[in-house]
Amino acid sequence: MKKKILFILIIAIVSFQLVVFSIQKHEVSGWLGNLRWATVPFHRGWLVVQNGLDQVVSNFTSKRILLEENKSLQKEVGRLQNELTILTEQIRELEMKFTAGAIEKQIPFDVVPSLVIGRDPYDWFGKLIIDKGTNDEIIPDLTVVTYQGLVGRVEQTYPNYSIVRLILSSEIATGAILQRTRDLGVVEGNGRGLCVMRYVYRASQVQVGDLAITSGLGTSTPRGIVIGKVLDIKESEGSLFKEVIVQTECDFSLLDQVFIIRLPGTGDSDDVQ
Repeated sequence: MKKKILFILIIAIVSFQLVVFSIQKHEVSGWLGNLRWATVPFHRGWLVVQNGLDQVVSNFTSKRILLEENKSLQKEVGRLQNELTILTEQIRELEMKFTAGAIEKQIPFDVVPSLVIGRDPYDWFGKLIIDKGTNDEIIPDLTVVTYQGLVGRVEQTYPNYSIVRLILSSEIATGAILQRTRDLGVVEGNGRGLCVMRYVYRASQVQVGDLAITSGLGTSTPRGIVIGKVLDIKESEGSLFKEVIVQTECDFSLLDQVFIIRLPGTGDSDDVQ
């Protein structure tokens, strides 16, 4: 019923508009002329309504066009973001290869790039998981580094991944030497993000800021790899040794890629886990 009334109303308005238009297009007199002047206010009102309707239609059309353009732009942004992600990963791979080459120049051994694929939330400073294993000729006790310095040693190996014990762990010890004073000692983690260099004689002239590097003694770790800088020095009454606190050069909180130093002949070993 409502639709019929609306339809009739529209027909009446259109018919009225046509009559008014016809009257205004022709010179008429008499009662039609009077009707012409009587319809002028209604015609003007209709023009206002018509202009308003035209504006509504125009705004609706513009909004629809803007929505379509917005969808198109969103698709383009998504495509560009995907391309940026791919390019970023390609740059990352190139950086790893470049860094591996630089490390090989400093350390005359084969270097295998690897990505960090996991951390132990219950032993954050103790170990991490990398994406290289026995399929890549990785075996236990191989040294793991970054361009900044020593990371740790391979502890367990599996076909496609390995577990690395970090130097921040108290369960690993590495032979070290203070580069300036030439004092020897052993570095191990304190489990709280720092390392402690033990067995440094009390008479040592070690100072805060001195550099500690690997000595190459007692382990499979090559000599000369940076461990870190002396942060603090502690002395105990009656002790023959100083306790040297070392801040590692490697930033373990941002560690996402490492390099495994593969010594000559290690890839031929059958003693893998």
